[in-house]
Amino acid sequence: MNKFAKVLISVGIVFFFFIVFGAIVGSRSDAGEKTPGVLGLIIFGALIGALRAIWKKSKDEDGNDSTSVLQK
Repeated sequence: MNKFAKVLISVGIVFFFFIVFGAIVGSRSDAGEKTPGVLGLIIFGALIGALRAIWKKSKDEDGNDSTSVLQK
Protein backbone atom coordinates (compact mmCIF):
# COMPACT_ATOMS: atom_id res chain seq x y z
CA MET A 1 0.00 0.00 0.00
CA ASN A 2 1.45 3.37 -0.91
CA LYS A 3 1.88 6.19 1.58
CA PHE A 4 -0.88 8.38 0.15
CA ALA A 5 -3.46 5.66 0.72
CA LYS A 6 -2.14 5.10 4.24
CA VAL A 7 -2.46 8.81 5.02
CA LEU A 8 -6.03 8.93 3.69
CA ILE A 9 -7.06 5.88 5.70
CA SER A 10 -5.33 7.24 8.81
CA VAL A 11 -7.15 10.57 8.51
CA GLY A 12 -10.44 8.72 8.11
CA ILE A 13 -9.78 6.60 11.19
CA VAL A 14 -8.83 9.64 13.30
CA PHE A 15 -11.98 11.45 12.12
CA PHE A 16 -14.11 8.42 13.01
CA PHE A 17 -12.35 8.24 16.40
CA PHE A 18 -13.26 11.86 17.19
CA ILE A 19 -16.90 11.23 16.31
CA VAL A 20 -17.16 8.09 18.45
CA PHE A 21 -15.14 9.55 21.32
CA GLY A 22 -17.26 12.72 21.27
CA ALA A 23 -20.41 10.64 21.44
CA ILE A 24 -19.05 8.71 24.41
CA VAL A 25 -17.99 11.84 26.27
CA GLY A 26 -21.26 13.57 25.44
CA SER A 27 -23.39 10.72 26.71
CA ARG A 28 -21.33 10.42 29.88
CA SER A 29 -21.48 14.16 30.54
CA ASP A 30 -25.28 14.02 30.26
CA ALA A 31 -25.18 11.35 32.98
CA GLY A 32 -23.12 13.65 35.22
CA GLU A 33 -19.68 12.06 34.67
CA LYS A 34 -16.62 14.16 33.88
CA THR A 35 -14.34 11.55 32.29
CA PRO A 36 -14.75 9.29 29.24
CA GLY A 37 -14.35 6.19 31.40
CA VAL A 38 -13.22 2.72 30.48
CA LEU A 39 -15.03 2.69 27.14
CA GLY A 40 -13.14 5.83 26.11
CA LEU A 41 -9.85 4.15 26.99
CA ILE A 42 -10.80 1.09 24.95
CA ILE A 43 -11.63 3.27 21.94
CA PHE A 44 -8.33 5.13 22.34
CA GLY A 45 -6.44 1.83 22.43
CA ALA A 46 -8.29 0.74 19.29
CA LEU A 47 -7.18 3.94 17.56
CA ILE A 48 -3.56 3.28 18.41
CA GLY A 49 -3.82 -0.35 17.32
CA ALA A 50 -5.45 0.55 14.03
CA LEU A 51 -2.85 3.17 13.18
CA ARG A 52 -0.01 0.81 14.07
CA ALA A 53 -1.56 -1.92 11.90
CA ILE A 54 -1.85 0.43 8.93
CA TRP A 55 1.70 1.75 9.17
CA LYS A 56 3.33 -1.59 9.98
CA LYS A 57 5.82 -2.64 7.35
CA SER A 58 5.20 -5.98 5.77
CA LYS A 59 8.04 -8.37 5.17
CA ASP A 60 7.85 -7.65 1.45
CA GLU A 61 8.41 -3.91 1.97
CA ASP A 62 11.54 -4.29 4.10
CA GLY A 63 13.81 -4.46 1.08
CA ASN A 64 15.98 -7.04 2.82
CA ASP A 65 16.81 -10.24 1.06
CA SER A 66 15.44 -12.94 3.34
CA THR A 67 18.05 -15.48 2.27
CA SER A 68 21.07 -15.80 4.48
CA VAL A 69 24.65 -16.04 3.31
CA LEU A 70 24.62 -19.81 3.81
CA GLN A 71 21.53 -20.25 1.63
CA LYS A 72 23.10 -18.41 -1.30
